[in-house]
Amino acid sequence: LSSDELERKHIEILRRMCYDYESLRATLKVRRIPGTDYIGIDFSSENPYLSAFVVNTLCQEFIRYYARAKSEQSQNAIEFFSRMVEEKKAELDEKLQAWEGYQRAQGQNVADPGRDLNARIGELERQRDLANDAVFAAERQLIEVQASFAGADRQSFLSREMADGQNLVVLLRRRLSRLNEKYVRNGFRASGLDSLRQVESELVNELFRATIADFPNADTYRQEQISKKISGEIRLDLARERIQFINRELSQIGGQAGTFVAETSSPYGKDVEVARDAYLLVLNKLNEAKLSSVDAVAGNVGQVAFVQPPEKPEPSQTLLLTVLAGLVSLGLCVLVLFTLEYLDHSIKFPSQFTPMTGLTMVGVLNRLTTKNLDLVSLFSETQKNPSLETYKQLLRKVRLEVMEAGPRTLLVTSTREGAGKTSLLVSLAYSLSLNEKKVLLIDTNFKRNSLTQITGATPTLEKYLHKEIPRKNLISKSVFEGVDVIGSEGGNFSPSEVLDKEVFEPLLFELAETYDIILMEGPELNPYADARELMPYAAKVMLVVSAASGIHAADQTSIDYLKSLKGKFMGAVLNKVELNNLNR
Repeated sequence: LSSDELERKHIEILRRMCYDYESLRATLKVRRIPGTDYIGIDFSSENPYLSAFVVNTLCQEFIRYYARAKSEQSQNAIEFFSRMVEEKKAELDEKLQAWEGYQRAQGQNVADPGRDLNARIGELERQRDLANDAVFAAERQLIEVQASFAGADRQSFLSREMADGQNLVVLLRRRLSRLNEKYVRNGFRASGLDSLRQVESELVNELFRATIADFPNADTYRQEQISKKISGEIRLDLARERIQFINRELSQIGGQAGTFVAETSSPYGKDVEVARDAYLLVLNKLNEAKLSSVDAVAGNVGQVAFVQPPEKPEPSQTLLLTVLAGLVSLGLCVLVLFTLEYLDHSIKFPSQFTPMTGLTMVGVLNRLTTKNLDLVSLFSETQKNPSLETYKQLLRKVRLEVMEAGPRTLLVTSTREGAGKTSLLVSLAYSLSLNEKKVLLIDTNFKRNSLTQITGATPTLEKYLHKEIPRKNLISKSVFEGVDVIGSEGGNFSPSEVLDKEVFEPLLFELAETYDIILMEGPELNPYADARELMPYAAKVMLVVSAASGIHAADQTSIDYLKSLKGKFMGAVLNKVELNNLNR
């Protein structure tokens, strides 16, 4: 903070009015416009005139500061090299006096035309290097500017105007050429450079005036590009011409320099050459600083567009942007929904099952939300829960299909895990028992003996087949009257490895004499071959499909196999359908 009391009060007032440095900086945005050399400035305030004042003032102050900084920098360089030139000139004069004294002592001519020629050659070569650099810079500038022009506009503006031999452009160009030649011939004097720059500026202005007439609708940016193209063409032409003049001058004096080499063989002559080279080097730096000072005063920085507040406030685009955002959000939501629907392979409606699989559907069961289903209570009274009541009625339809098919042995399987085979078997067995059918459940799902676990049966199947237990211990009673169970231990083996056909098949025939229907559970068809190995023992096969998991490419092989069974395949039960989707 300032130590001045009045200034601190002023700063505090500005802060309270939100016009202090930090407040202005928060609402001021300076950015570079992509793809251009322009800088954009934005300022937000409560008054449009205030916003315009801030932006215009900031631009003017920056240009003023930039011009002053560049001018001071160039002036400092010129002053520094001017002092260096004076020092090196004094050293050179001192060496020349010593050399001339040595020449007089030896009785030789003190004139040194060779010295002048060598200095002249060195200066010409340095100026030629500068001209080559100028050619490169002008060509690069023209390449950048040419990108904004097309067709005939890419033609050189200078060449087009020079075609008319009577206009002012031609006269100025000829005058500039004569001054350029004179500047080279007179040893690149500063006075000659000033005259050259003045005529060059006149030529640029005249050529711009003549050219802009061909672009009546040119905006500020187009005018700036035209000005850059004209300036680049003139500088390129001037630099190339200067190289020609320098080469011609070198060819005229180049052969004369060798005749004076012997005169610099003395120690004093060598000192003179060293001092002369140092002087010419610093002099060259001074000329470069003067050349760069021509463009130093903010010639390439300016305010392209001045801010002017509109007469009326511009309409707010909030509503338009809100509607546009809503439409975009709606489009994205629709796209996401279509994508999810496309990727969703679940079977939401029973009407989709047969077209998707080509299988006959013998029944549908809705999804239950309860985990512990009380079958006795379910069938003994009307349920208040619509899901339970619907499940009961649909299960009766499946029971009717099974009774009409009349198989003595029915194998129930699925394509994948989690379809609900076990719960369907238990529910179907109890439902059949209510019709005075004696039902036997056999757990032949050796990969997952969930039927044995749910019914609480003793795992006896493997032991009986291996003659480890007698026939009377094979069957377990369930909690439901009329439903018996043969449990299994399960394990990592297939039915063909456990079931001896000569033992298991006669057992089934014997059990069929006692029970009205035998229900067997088989593992999933997709990962295992167990269900296929069990099919020869069953009169009918029924598939259970979960509507939640749906049909995938991996299920198609299993479905095709079931189709090949023809009459032996009873049909499929679509399980776990949402209650609201049953009638669709």
